[in-house]
Amino acid sequence: MATTVVQMTTEQLQALIESVRLAATSSASSAAPATVHSKGSFTNCTTRFGGQRDHDAVEEFITSIVTYKEIESISAEDALKGLSLLFYGMASTWWQGVRKEAKTWADAISLIREHFSPTKPAYQIYLEIFEEKQSDQTAIDTFVCQKRALLAQLPDNRHDEETELDFVYGLLNIKYRKAILRQDIKSFRELLENGRIIEHNNLESEEVHAGPVRGAKNTKRCTHCNFRGHTFEECRKRKSARGNDN
Repeated sequence: MATTVVQMTTEQLQALIESVRLAATSSASSAAPATVHSKGSFTNCTTRFGGQRDHDAVEEFITSIVTYKEIESISAEDALKGLSLLFYGMASTWWQGVRKEAKTWADAISLIREHFSPTKPAYQIYLEIFEEKQSDQTAIDTFVCQKRALLAQLPDNRHDEETELDFVYGLLNIKYRKAILRQDIKSFRELLENGRIIEHNNLESEEVHAGPVRGAKNTKRCTHCNFRGHTFEECRKRKSARGNDN
């Protein structure tokens, strides 16, 4: 049987390949289900703000909603529209009065900070930093965290970590400064690690010393009723018997 040979030019071959590719793409598109992209909003966001004038509370609120906006892919326009859902109390009343001033999402964030957490002058922040030293009851993690939060409020990253360490170290309780030499620590991480070791050792030492005292108390025996836990002078049974005799 004779074989028929079909000859095609390069242009004809390319046109044939392109037509086959388009047909395959069209078939795949018609078979695939349509993807529906949901419109992100703050409807399911659980973060709320009531208008407290507290720097930490304000920053926590802003960080939370900014993160939620990014995770849910909420547009800046939709975020601005839905911001009122996150306010209650005084904050809700305040927003009704200033919302026209917020033309963008960035404007809204700035307004929240300006009204509820205005920037403190540097001298006031320094006063708060050095106002209080570490007490015996305050854990080193808590104390360092509080002081670093204040240092972070200083404008323009005013001090490097070495200088900030000098500030905080001088405010530490003497029990830490006795055990940790300033020249031996180069970062807050090292300071905290050493401080936790000191706290653990002090706690263990207190438990060791407290053990025998608690044991001695439990071994007291009353010579009147022969029960443990109190002495002859403390015995209620003896006192009651004496009262009846009178």
